[in-house]
Amino acid sequence: MLLASYLLGFDNKDSVKHLAVDNILPEQLDCVEMRLFSRGRCDDSVTEVVDLIMLFADAPAPNNIVCLPSLPDNAVKHLLAGKPLQVIDFAHGRKLSLVYPLDQQRCA
Repeated sequence: MLLASYLLGFDNKDSVKHLAVDNILPEQLDCVEMRLFSRGRCDDSVTEVVDLIMLFADAPAPNNIVCLPSLPDNAVKHLLAGKPLQVIDFAHGRKLSLVYPLDQQRCA
């Protein structure tokens, strides 16, 4: 598993637009699954700590499982609303559009 850092990008209306990463997306982006994994609440906060897990079945390790930890609440809400979120890998120019299936249960 690859634990990666990211930057969150916004559009001109302050809506979440993309997650920017560097050198983590594998060449083959056709077969990807995503999960939102809740780690509970941190420091008596109202907000949950949620990680984005991307599973790439055709990629070699460690890029076959990528974790983007502690997504900001606005990014989680964006995904849970069924809106597409782009993951942009600046090192390779690769782009992946993620849409969270509304019928999918979150991992607890």
